[in-house]
Amino acid sequence: MLRMIFIQLWNERKTNVLIYLELAIVSVFLWYAADALLVNYKSYSRPLGFDISHVYYVELATVPQNSADYDTSAVHNQCGGADFLTLRDRLAHHPKVEDVCFTSHVHFHYRFNNRFASFRQDSLIRNGYVRYVDPSYFRVFKVKAADGGPSDKLEQALRKNEVVITSTVADYFFGNASKAQNREIQITDQGAQDSVFYRIGAVSEPQRYSEFHEYSCAYYKPIGPDEAFRQSSVQVVNGLRLFIRVKPDADNGYFVADFTREMSQQLRLGNIYLKEVVPMSYYRDEMLRSWVDNIRMYFSGILFFLLNVFLGIIGTFWFRTQQRSAEIGLRMALGASRRNIFCHLFAEGFVLLGVAFVPAVFIFANLMYLEVTEQSEMQIPMLGRLLCGMGTTLGMIGTMVAVGIGFPAYRAMRLQPADTLHDE
Repeated sequence: MLRMIFIQLWNERKTNVLIYLELAIVSVFLWYAADALLVNYKSYSRPLGFDISHVYYVELATVPQNSADYDTSAVHNQCGGADFLTLRDRLAHHPKVEDVCFTSHVHFHYRFNNRFASFRQDSLIRNGYVRYVDPSYFRVFKVKAADGGPSDKLEQALRKNEVVITSTVADYFFGNASKAQNREIQITDQGAQDSVFYRIGAVSEPQRYSEFHEYSCAYYKPIGPDEAFRQSSVQVVNGLRLFIRVKPDADNGYFVADFTREMSQQLRLGNIYLKEVVPMSYYRDEMLRSWVDNIRMYFSGILFFLLNVFLGIIGTFWFRTQQRSAEIGLRMALGASRRNIFCHLFAEGFVLLGVAFVPAVFIFANLMYLEVTEQSEMQIPMLGRLLCGMGTTLGMIGTMVAVGIGFPAYRAMRLQPADTLHDE
């Protein structure tokens, strides 16, 4: 039967060439989209290194000096750091708040606020980030130690004025996290002229900016609160970011409105006031919007090409069924069952798909080799990626071929031999 199908397809090659080209071209485009979705899914599913669930950004602002509400008393005007710490303590004692932390303005998850740094160890050099954080940052964002343990070690390191590096730094310069513990590393912060040797007090789990970013090199330094911090002017608030982790049972759709109304007076101290409370999920959605749009575009492309395959297949086989009605009737008259006719038409479609899919495999393999496809720093085996894309593409396009052939094949199966031979 298979040999007869190949002979028939060859004899009808002029009428099959268009559907053959369509299947080959669509297979390549579907494969490309499926491969891109696979890479994005692999990236999305990896651990972030932090957790923003139930975390809110509490934005504080300062009263302008030209405002009638500006407090000119020295205790508030010249000790803005102390006022800020007082507000942090008030938040920490709120019954709905689980933890509070603050960071410098150059570290804010899901916003590209960075201060860069260069890591050096012997002849090895790697660029990354420096992040100034309050030790409780690790509790608020639930950052774990490299061994998966709680954040206690990370907090203790910062409280001892040591630095915390991410596992990415530890793996690159020392081989693993355990070997990096209590070692020294040379770091040059952005804008600094000289490098400084820092003692590594702890190693955190690897971190990345978002679900679609790679793991990055970074280290954490403690920020305040020393006496100089307390005596700083009220403008210090503009360089700090305050975050709270809300207790899960208190986090609901009314939390922001209720919390803002309740805390507006308590969070007004001197020239500092509460501006707004924003869930971290808002910043996440804003950053990921472009990636989500790309994924939607890939899905739209897949649906578009599958629809084209469906219409092309159903049109071609409908026409062929009409043209070959006499042949089908003759086969039935000679003893072919209706089921055999149905299976024969299905086999024709899938043989045609198989023949068209062969060049698609070579084309896509070359696209991967030339790195034209979606790129990622993840170590995804090329063969596994190729086979996964092949299986997904064959599954999608095969389904459309089956659906497209189904109705013409069913119609051919219901033909009456006497009627078709009489018409002939």
